[in-house]
Amino acid sequence: MGFTRKDFLGSMIAATMLSLAGTAHGQQAGPILIGATVPMTGPLSLTGKQYQNSLTMAEEDINKAGGIKGRQIKIVFEDTQASNGTAVNAFVKLAQETKPSFFFLSSYSTQNLAVAPELKKVQVPAMYAGGADAVADGGNEWMFRIRPADSVSAEGMVKAAVDVIKAKKPGILYIQNDFGQGGAQTAAKRLEAAGIPVVGMEAYGQNDKDFSAQLLSLRSKGADTILIFNYPQDGALVLRQAKVLGFKMPLVTSSAALVPAALQLLSPADLEGVWGVTDAFMDASVGGRMKDYVERFKAKFGIDPDPYGLAYYDGAFLMAEGMRKVGTDAKALREWLAAVKGWQGIGHVYSYDAKGNGVRDLAVVKAKSGTKTLELVQPVTLN
Repeated sequence: MGFTRKDFLGSMIAATMLSLAGTAHGQQAGPILIGATVPMTGPLSLTGKQYQNSLTMAEEDINKAGGIKGRQIKIVFEDTQASNGTAVNAFVKLAQETKPSFFFLSSYSTQNLAVAPELKKVQVPAMYAGGADAVADGGNEWMFRIRPADSVSAEGMVKAAVDVIKAKKPGILYIQNDFGQGGAQTAAKRLEAAGIPVVGMEAYGQNDKDFSAQLLSLRSKGADTILIFNYPQDGALVLRQAKVLGFKMPLVTSSAALVPAALQLLSPADLEGVWGVTDAFMDASVGGRMKDYVERFKAKFGIDPDPYGLAYYDGAFLMAEGMRKVGTDAKALREWLAAVKGWQGIGHVYSYDAKGNGVRDLAVVKAKSGTKTLELVQPVTLN
């Protein structure tokens, strides 16, 4: 019997089906791609490198533990630098070329706000560490915050000023952007509600290097304590200049000025009379998983870890648990994350509200006298 045209077409269809099946199997067996937009260069890299390192360690740990039902994860990084436009371009590049199943976004709120509309178009779940309340207030159902919102941090700073320092005439200094304005306004409202009105509020630009005029203005208005909403580099400069100007009043800083990268720019003398809030108290003496994380991170990267990086490490494991439970379908994973309550990470307990805020705890800390070693003053958990 000869080989007919019908036989030929049948064999071609069968071969095509086998090829497609093989391709689909190859895709299924390949790594699960995760996109991460990170400020790896420029002034914002002081914290950006921390969470790049933390995600790298999380990727290794998740894969060593078997990955996601036998599939490895692969995190693809893109640099956001210190520009909102660059952050958007980095996200769009990942979305179009890598097509990840999940995103980790920048730890800077201005970049989060710029990227949010693009994420809504792509409709893939994302975690971020920017603190500005404006990000969550935007109502983007695909965004999940993995550290305290600025309103939470501001409440922690107010608790330090009122309960610990017993401030009577507080002043506020803040960086002029969504993060700084939001935190400063929340703090002012909380102080007012406590019957302790703010004597003055001063702002500075993100690229400013001299803060003496603002500091002196607050002192002239009678401030007996100053709450400072800052990023790492400018926060360190503010604390140093306050000491040069001979300030003796207590200073309460937001978390960025107390991360390891900022502490490297300060001396023990610069930290005298300085209190602050950190997302989590990170010390090997805490023991358990915190001890393991702190010691392994330092051994691997040669630097101390910070709470921002830890939030991304926790976030990666939360993401992995969701993928194991419901797979990588974007909608199913988003719905699973939105329903998370009481998930115990290393740095926080994560419970998501309707706006995608997951963290309501932090720590008030102070440097031990004559050192740059932070010690816990009191933990703070807000309702």
